[in-house]
Amino acid sequence: MARLLEFFGPAIHWNRSLWSIGTSLALKEVMEASEAHRAGILGPESLQAAIATSTRLIARDPGIPGDQREVLQKSLNSTGSKTSLRYEGLEYRTLQQIHLALDGQYLDRWADAIGLPNPDHGAERAARAIASHLLDQGFSGGFLHRWWSYKLNYEKEPCTLAEALRAISSRSKEPLREFDVLIVFPSRLESSSKKGFTVPRRWMEAPAASEWLKTNGFATEALKQLGGLLLSVTEKEPEAAAEAAAELVNVFAARVLVSLKKEIRPIPMAWVAGSKKPFKINRQSRGVHVGSVHRENRVWVESEVDEIVDPAIELLAPLQSSSPSAAVAGGWAAIESLLSEPDNRAGAADRLAMIVACSFARAELTMLSYAAQENSGPLTDRLAATVENRDRAIIVAEAIMAGSLPDLPAPADSAAVARMIAVLANPRAKLADIQTYASETFRRLYRQRNLVLHGGRTSAVALRASLRTAAPLVGAGIDRVVHARYVDRLLPLELAARAKIGLGTIGSGSPSACVDLLGK
Repeated sequence: MARLLEFFGPAIHWNRSLWSIGTSLALKEVMEASEAHRAGILGPESLQAAIATSTRLIARDPGIPGDQREVLQKSLNSTGSKTSLRYEGLEYRTLQQIHLALDGQYLDRWADAIGLPNPDHGAERAARAIASHLLDQGFSGGFLHRWWSYKLNYEKEPCTLAEALRAISSRSKEPLREFDVLIVFPSRLESSSKKGFTVPRRWMEAPAASEWLKTNGFATEALKQLGGLLLSVTEKEPEAAAEAAAELVNVFAARVLVSLKKEIRPIPMAWVAGSKKPFKINRQSRGVHVGSVHRENRVWVESEVDEIVDPAIELLAPLQSSSPSAAVAGGWAAIESLLSEPDNRAGAADRLAMIVACSFARAELTMLSYAAQENSGPLTDRLAATVENRDRAIIVAEAIMAGSLPDLPAPADSAAVARMIAVLANPRAKLADIQTYASETFRRLYRQRNLVLHGGRTSAVALRASLRTAAPLVGAGIDRVVHARYVDRLLPLELAARAKIGLGTIGSGSPSACVDLLGK
């Protein structure tokens, strides 16, 4: 439950974020990739990468019945390593038929599996599968955070996780609803027949907008608006409707900007009929954070521009908050500019994944060090006197290995400790798993970039999920590249080589080895 709340929360550090998409969406992505491959948009390696991800997610997924899982694996693996899943062929149709029946009972099957005395999965894998499925279904993170918080903290009759899963499963089966959403502007939209611009049909002047707000129970006293757009969108729940309406307005604003050279910005709130309060629609940060730019005092650079990493930071900027199409193009361009080779552009995904895997332990242990310091115990004074994050991470790693780390009150921190116990006990295998997950996420970003730029597919099935999962990891990896360049003057591929060596040679028993994989 704690991990679910973390995944749905508004601000989460990259090492605790949700990296993968759900099994159902992965199958849809395979089918879309098969079509794109036939159209010449994606190459065979891109299709094979999507198939590999789907195959891994399907394995031991209790959300899929065992017999169907076996059929799916055979259909996916029958393509072999050198051939591709043929669009609308027999194996494609097999995937399609099973997928059509998958979503309806997926969460109920997970509820059954969780209720078993000795389930064949850990809490982490269960939370990731459930969270990714719900987000892929179209629920907003805000709605899910509130829903699970209520179940966890406020419901009169406590429920088990299995019972909560059956409840949200019933909610997910409800048909999509149509919502009226009002987004208002601080200035009027002026019609101009000369310029070929007509005010949208559902534009409301200020008095009509105020009347609509009052009729639907919203306060208007402090709101300064000169009109708004009343949009009808079909979504799962009100906050998802507010987000969808905001995206429509952003598309409209982009068209006005490029056609009329005029910038229009709405007030960053959306009022949904039937809701008690408006929803914030600020262009939410996708979690890209390159703190090395600030730490090394490179936010403003008048001279000595680094021709390797500084352009990449500029390319990375759209990944933070721009439209999905611009974000995926800019995000991959930043990765490719740093870590690609002339004959292997997709390989940049694997290199960044190695860097991310090498960064994981230090990031997780550093967070735990601050949690341990706040929780009075034998490590509190020692951690309070330690300045460098590296040293703090080693202190906590040593305590975990010695079994002397005090119990931390936050369940999410306890989950992190459990993850680090596994990593420290078998770092080579566990970090290799992390590298695989990160590589799949970056390769998906690459596929989405190709679908957008080569196929013009701005509504690809996994585009938004790809941005949600990849953005924090891209920021974390590029942060390490930037730090290595500014501080140690390392080339990006030199850092990737260091990561490759570290992952290939690390052994168990040394906390500092896990922390120093990229250097001290």
